Amino acid sequence: MLDRQIQAADYSHAMTAEQLVQGLEQVMSLPDACLRVNQLIEDPDSSSADIAEVIAQDADLSGRMLRLVNSAYYGLSGRVETISRAVTIIGTGELRDLALMTATCDLFQGIPADMFIMRDFWHYSVATGILGRTLAKKCNVLHGERLFVMGVLHDIGRLVILQHMTEKARDVLLVADGKNDLLVGAEQEILGFDHAEVGYELARAWNLPESISTSIRYHHDPMAAREFGLESALVHISQAMAYHLVWGREDDLGYIDGGVWELTGLTVENCLESTESLGDQIMEMFAVLIGDGNPKASPKRRW
Repeated sequence: MLDRQIQAADYSHAMTAEQLVQGLEQVMSLPDACLRVNQLIEDPDSSSADIAEVIAQDADLSGRMLRLVNSAYYGLSGRVETISRAVTIIGTGELRDLALMTATCDLFQGIPADMFIMRDFWHYSVATGILGRTLAKKCNVLHGERLFVMGVLHDIGRLVILQHMTEKARDVLLVADGKNDLLVGAEQEILGFDHAEVGYELARAWNLPESISTSIRYHHDPMAAREFGLESALVHISQAMAYHLVWGREDDLGYIDGGVWELTGLTVENCLESTESLGDQIMEMFAVLIGDGNPKASPKRRW
């Protein structure tokens, strides 16, 4: 009965994804430290010391940044004790991306717990990022470390919809019924746009690099990307693999666009092999970004 009521509902599409994000620009703004870091990186007269000073003034951000740099993800031989040293080791661009990512994890609050488990979402997102970086190495992608950020942020549009269009988001969840391959169609039917479009518009509003915003936009339709097609394809594969890794359903791999295998040179088999040794790294990164304690994934509540 409920499904029939949803199908019969009159969904008036009163706005676009761009209009949604524009209306939330103040609510969804990044912390001052992230905005300032972004400005400094774009300023040719700024130095790495200037960037380190801005991050160091935010105690929570700088603490997590140091935990991140000292994690197994980077595998450094010696311990990094200061932000200025971190800037020297990993570079200003990647540090900017990491600062953005850690800030984003704190930005979304108030999503009803009965429809969405935030820790599961970030578990899946971190797994996507780790897988993306791993597969980028297999494909010899230039600046492949950015795939980690792309993977972690690829579904931020889902958070915007859940937080600011909650009732319609409930309908989306009911129509999609936990099936990743039905999600975009349900959003298009009910909202008139999908979470990939919302994430793209948010990334643009934040002035993120075009490679990141494009991979977010096309992570469900990578063959439509005119630029950064390889990055979009890797995020597409990684999010499907992460869905499979976290919830263990074989059919989650079935909707991967067949064109990405030729584009990347990868196969399902060597992608599955890549997941076998990443569990500890995913859990460590989850603890750094989200907090201590393992996520408890619920197969029955698949956002």
